[in-house]
Amino acid sequence: MSFFDKLQNVDRRVIFLVTFLIVALPLVRPIGLPIPIGPMTQAFYDTVEKLKPGDVVMISFDYSAAVLAEQYPQSKSAIAHVLAKGAKIVAVCFWPDAPTFIDNAITDVLGKAQDHPKYGVDFINLGWVAGGETAMASFGKDIHATCAKDHYGKPIGALPLMKDVKSAKDFKLVIALSTGTPGYRELVRQIQAPYAIPLVVGVTAVTAPEVRPYFPQQIGGVLEGLAGAAEYEILLKRYGYVGTLSAPMDAQSLGHLLVIFFVVLGNIGFVLKKYGKAK
Repeated sequence: MSFFDKLQNVDRRVIFLVTFLIVALPLVRPIGLPIPIGPMTQAFYDTVEKLKPGDVVMISFDYSAAVLAEQYPQSKSAIAHVLAKGAKIVAVCFWPDAPTFIDNAITDVLGKAQDHPKYGVDFINLGWVAGGETAMASFGKDIHATCAKDHYGKPIGALPLMKDVKSAKDFKLVIALSTGTPGYRELVRQIQAPYAIPLVVGVTAVTAPEVRPYFPQQIGGVLEGLAGAAEYEILLKRYGYVGTLSAPMDAQSLGHLLVIFFVVLGNIGFVLKKYGKAK
């Protein structure tokens, strides 16, 4: 086998080993590669920044465990940002997987969820509301009729936060963290459009191209996958928020560069071999 053939046919075991090292080493010892802030992430941040103390925000957690790596960091950052502005959170989900994610995210940010002294005052976990888009429409019209109890079985009418929150009209902002159906599209139709409420979303990277046509008219800002979450963490440093995505982003970036390197290497071998035969 000639040298040019070897360039086109690198042993897959070599590729696996190099890929492992390139991805694993930054996770152990982060490099801290620069992360530029994209316009849609900036718009997401700027929209949340407009909140005033006492404003009520609906955060809809509509994703499964399959996308936790991308959307769970988005969730924690969004919760931290809203609370840092002095606003209040009504957390809800229309996916059955997500009530635990809400509980865990609040716990990661505040240390406690249900047992926190501000539960029911500054934030609430309404849990899963069954019914998909129909449930979203009902939730928008009458929250108390649609969801009489919170995730822990407490009547929401007895919680101070919910006494003045009756319908979607009482929200100043909706944050949709979604990965499928029902998700951001249904919230656009049932909450954003009918009640003229600002909406920002966090989605997986593979979903991002589908969201972009909605920006900036129906959707005011977008966090796109892990990269968007990492950009958002950088913007939240002014509030003392400590992010966790520097190392994963280093690994992802170096992994992408490695793929490009092997593609270029193979093509160099192909071109040189062809040119050599032509001569």
